[in-house]
Amino acid sequence: MYPDFIGIGAQKAGTTWLYQNLRAHPDIWMPKEKEIHYFDEKAKPGGGLLAHLRGDSPADKRWRRQLGLSLKALPRNMSTEDLAWSYKYFFGSPNDHWYASLFEPGRGRITGETTPDYAILSKASIAHVHSLMPEAKIIFMMRNPIERPWSVINMGLRSRGENPVSISRDEFEARLDGKRKRRMTSYLRTLRKWSAFYPEDRIFVGFLEDVHLFPEKLLKSLYDFLEVPVVFDERFLRLKVNSGQQSTMPTRFASQVAGAYRGQIRKMSQRFGGYADFWNYCAERLVEDPPPGEDLAYPLWESPLWEDWILASNTSGSNLPQIQSGPLSRVKL
Repeated sequence: MYPDFIGIGAQKAGTTWLYQNLRAHPDIWMPKEKEIHYFDEKAKPGGGLLAHLRGDSPADKRWRRQLGLSLKALPRNMSTEDLAWSYKYFFGSPNDHWYASLFEPGRGRITGETTPDYAILSKASIAHVHSLMPEAKIIFMMRNPIERPWSVINMGLRSRGENPVSISRDEFEARLDGKRKRRMTSYLRTLRKWSAFYPEDRIFVGFLEDVHLFPEKLLKSLYDFLEVPVVFDERFLRLKVNSGQQSTMPTRFASQVAGAYRGQIRKMSQRFGGYADFWNYCAERLVEDPPPGEDLAYPLWESPLWEDWILASNTSGSNLPQIQSGPLSRVKL
């Protein structure tokens, strides 16, 4: 029993908000672990339980972290079903049959999972996904490419007790140039690879701006895409979408990111318009004429750049988006 849909990212683009709202829907079943990491990690030959307990790979560390959080939940009256699922997930032998069995508790409902690392799967891995579930629906959330790398760098530094603002320009540049960060922010590349296997009407594209501005409309569009009734859970509808406690972004770092992704953002603007036009406006301004001051309000829709863009858009007669998220076949200029 393979899932009916898969959320493939992007990382730091509202996937937790997505997971919480979908999991709260009465007609949708999702695993208790937000990220399964089957196709990017567990589908590959591994070292088994001993390696997970002692290994230093990202997969081993994630397994121990997930297990630790699951064990902490035991005193909170975890159900028998949750216990059985956790035992299978942590101590089972990963293969295609094992993966399918993880969704058995959702029989009779629409099932799915969301693992942001699927955004950068190889073509061979996507082909594996397609061979198992050719009729699955794909969900891909996108975020301003100037914000996404900063969010990752900021979180990584703070997790080690470092102040992101104190690092030098060169150190920030080195962190920004990481291959993984660039691949995670290459949205068009992700969409090209997945649309080679799944038609555009089976790929839902969401914009983080819509999560902030029009959460009900975004969810309605998504529920229509998944063919389930429109049901909202107020506990998660207005869940904070920008992770962390930061409300500002250093202007100097924003300018660096804008310069690094300027060409890619321009292509996004040409492909999608709407919010991607705002991303492009931010990139051009931050490179050519950065706003005064050491910090920008963050996310950038809270900054003066948003109001400046709206003014410029109205002046040029462009149509501002009301709700842009939807199937890839419709999210076009």
